[in-house]
Amino acid sequence: MNESGLLSSEDIEQIEAIGARLEVLYEDEHYVAVYKPAGLLVHRSWIAKEASLFALQMLRDQLGQYVYPVHRLDRPTCGVLLMAKSSEAARKLAEQFASHKVGKNYLAVVRGYVEGEHLLDYP
Repeated sequence: MNESGLLSSEDIEQIEAIGARLEVLYEDEHYVAVYKPAGLLVHRSWIAKEASLFALQMLRDQLGQYVYPVHRLDRPTCGVLLMAKSSEAARKLAEQFASHKVGKNYLAVVRGYVEGEHLLDYP
């Protein structure tokens, strides 16, 4: 990783060379949750044309089946990424995200001192 905590191009080349796998945190017949490191894209994007490594393809190859993203995590963000094993399962969970029946929480590591607890609630 580079100074900003993102995967460097060298890190990505090494991952591709050794065929590294995503860490599976949970799996059942409908869903799989994996740890996505910072710097890894969830899927191909015109914004990052230079990227050659994507969580979607890595997990598909790892499981030997197509997977469907239920949500995204930005490239510089690390955390739990949820994928569905069918388009039906993806649709059902995406609807729950859209209706705020389930949500995402982000925790930030900061440098310095903060008194008490704080909630940052904006995009």
